[in-house]
Amino acid sequence: MKKIYSILMVGCMVLFAACKPDPIIDPDPDPEPQPQDSTEQYVPKTEWELADSLYTPENYTVPSHTMLKIAIKACADNPSDANLATMRQKIKDLVPKEEPYNMVATINGDPHTNMGFCWFTNDGVKEGEVQIVAKENATEADFASGVITVPATATQTKSLRYAGKARYIVNQSGISASVRYKYISHKATATNLTPGTAYSWRCGYDGHWSPIGRFRTEDENQGEYSFIIMSDSHIENQVYIDEARRCAKAAVKTVPEARFCCFPGDFVEDGDANNSEWEWERWFEESLNPVIMNMALVPTDGNHDDSPNINYTYHFNTNNDFNVSYTDAPQFEGIVYNFVYGDALFLVFSMQDFWRETHSYIDWTSVYLTDHIGKWFCDKTAQNPNTKYRISLAHFNLFSGSDHSTDEEPPLFRACMLPTMKACEIDVALQGHDHTYEVIGPVNPDNCTPILDAITDREEVPVNTNKNMTGYKGGTYCVDDGTLYFIGATCGRKRYYPHSRQKMENDYSGDPNVVGYKQHNVPNYFDLFTGMFGQPEAPSFTKITVKDDCIEFNSYTADDDEGNVTLFNTMKVVRTKAHGVPTPGL
Repeated sequence: MKKIYSILMVGCMVLFAACKPDPIIDPDPDPEPQPQDSTEQYVPKTEWELADSLYTPENYTVPSHTMLKIAIKACADNPSDANLATMRQKIKDLVPKEEPYNMVATINGDPHTNMGFCWFTNDGVKEGEVQIVAKENATEADFASGVITVPATATQTKSLRYAGKARYIVNQSGISASVRYKYISHKATATNLTPGTAYSWRCGYDGHWSPIGRFRTEDENQGEYSFIIMSDSHIENQVYIDEARRCAKAAVKTVPEARFCCFPGDFVEDGDANNSEWEWERWFEESLNPVIMNMALVPTDGNHDDSPNINYTYHFNTNNDFNVSYTDAPQFEGIVYNFVYGDALFLVFSMQDFWRETHSYIDWTSVYLTDHIGKWFCDKTAQNPNTKYRISLAHFNLFSGSDHSTDEEPPLFRACMLPTMKACEIDVALQGHDHTYEVIGPVNPDNCTPILDAITDREEVPVNTNKNMTGYKGGTYCVDDGTLYFIGATCGRKRYYPHSRQKMENDYSGDPNVVGYKQHNVPNYFDLFTGMFGQPEAPSFTKITVKDDCIEFNSYTADDDEGNVTLFNTMKVVRTKAHGVPTPGL
């Protein structure tokens, strides 16, 4: 490795002042003269040491500077030609501190006319707006005219631990686990958009604009449409980042017409007060970037997202009317909201705050779930009585067949939420949390039994202990008298495996009053798994198409980095009876 000399120092100082610096170069093979009056031996800096001293974090966005820190440490550990080339490229890739990052568009209000936006900047960069143009694949030149401009509200975040519990980034970058950053969270909501229009958008301010994303508003008379569901990325290291990105890339390639992506939580691995903002950053900047740059997001929180640092609140801009309505509101903003899209009512909610006010594992009660979430469900279904389908989206499970099936909470959730699911006649409950592919029901809400005569066209296949414990695929599920519960496995790397019938029988307490982990209170639990039930062994997503005569599910594994997929299950949900209308406020 050559030494760095004085000519290089001057050249690099000039590059340091530029917004898009060129890589460090070693231009002079001759020895640098040592200081004449120094009695200490002069030790010239290595290229990576010089880069570390010249390209300091206060001048660049947090994400781009962290990538440089990783490259610098790699050179220090192994100064190979490949590592040096990577470091020089990361210097070129540095982004000025004023630029936006972690950008996302979210459903917020009426999807015909509204869209919410959120993004981060470094602390101190408070100026910002959204620019929107009515063009599907706009370029920078398209923002010269006909632009819809929406000013943003800027909020300084708490002082957030950057690495925190994420040992991977500590080890890869040398950034201390105790390092904290403040950010500016920018939020803007566009209204009065034109229905059925493809839009492109960017955020920032003059001279400092983000990359360009796109979305489409709901059609005036929306017919058939598709959306995707992915869940449980659990970002914690590069393997998890890459697996989720592979899935996101495959989803966009396979379903380019998708109107939005549902993501029911566990974005990151590490919650609590010592959580890692780096994990959130990587979700936006790498893992789900292919999706969120091409469609709107429909998020809610998971248990691994739980933190008093409220990272979730800072990162999304969804409707917050639910929180405003209750004095003891959920910790995060915008985790309970609804919207109508085409012929479906979507009820997005969180059970994460079930412990607020009062709850009991002895009596299986929760004021939050019964008095707040339950009443909200009834209110929203009563306000939207004519949609053909009713779909709920939450992270936690009412029913599941893998490692979370014997957690302490599900019996409480079932006791509180099954009366609501019955009163509101929910057709499909989209769930996360259990990381296994599970088709459950339709479930009779009164006695937790499967409605078997509601299932037709189901294919029998050989049982595979991991990939298909039931030996069923496909099927048409009529939800006139019960709800179909669906878990689409995981878009990431953290995988659970299906429990066998014997395992579920062994985990049944036989006593509904028994409280504790590693048991459940549902007799003949295995019978509820009426469709495909197993671990796909690869990042997975599901395309859901709302049609006039059914809701169609097509589930895929993401097979490589090129976006290739394998279709592993197709099924349909049908309703033949009109919905009833619950009494508001029950």
